[in-house]
Amino acid sequence: MLKSFWISLLAAGAVAAHFAWIAPAQPGLTVGQAAMVQWGIGHEFGVSEAAPLTTGLASYALSPAGARTALQPVKQGPWLTASYTPREAGQHRFVFVHDRGIRSRTPQGMRDGGRDRNPTATQAFRSVRTGVAYALTGGAKMVPKAVGLVYELIPERTEKGVTVTLLLGGKPCAGGEVTVSWSGKKEVTVGKTGADGRISYRVPAGAKGPLVILAEQSVVAAKGTGYDTDNYQTALYLNW
Repeated sequence: MLKSFWISLLAAGAVAAHFAWIAPAQPGLTVGQAAMVQWGIGHEFGVSEAAPLTTGLASYALSPAGARTALQPVKQGPWLTASYTPREAGQHRFVFVHDRGIRSRTPQGMRDGGRDRNPTATQAFRSVRTGVAYALTGGAKMVPKAVGLVYELIPERTEKGVTVTLLLGGKPCAGGEVTVSWSGKKEVTVGKTGADGRISYRVPAGAKGPLVILAEQSVVAAKGTGYDTDNYQTALYLNW
């Protein structure tokens, strides 16, 4: 079991770290027409600096009826890409979980494995990234739903913007550092989630197009794991 208290992963001024996301190449979907799905990693949404590694990566599409279709990413320049053909109208979601494993920071540099393999480690951690992208066919409305990931954001559109709820292990999570990146723009800080896991973002006047909302956090690991923290990051894609 995870301990019931959290510590922030990001210090003030460190919010420009690179992040990973999943998104459709084009915002809208059409039933029966193949659409490209992209995985990227960088400092600005939509500007991938390097294709994410596929080791430890699992990804799938969720249909409106809840059927899962495995996505098989292939490297294409600085991206991973896959094709998905929606078979029904409504809300589709693209999902990924990337367990990047356990690593240790040692006097000799970064090493694979935890403290059992690296007794001189000054820090040992497990890193997990997740992401969800909402993609709709014409005329469909967004219906926010939890996917059931270990760490994820649930969106709720409001009159002035969007409110998100951060879940860790399916429960509201306080203290997550939330940022937003619009297409082609560096991320900006929103703040930390409250005790109910929620935080609101006011969309700038006139802003349109795709964006990702990000949350990042470090959780003290359970005793006996051989490492210090579970480092989580999640990305939520929406088209505004």
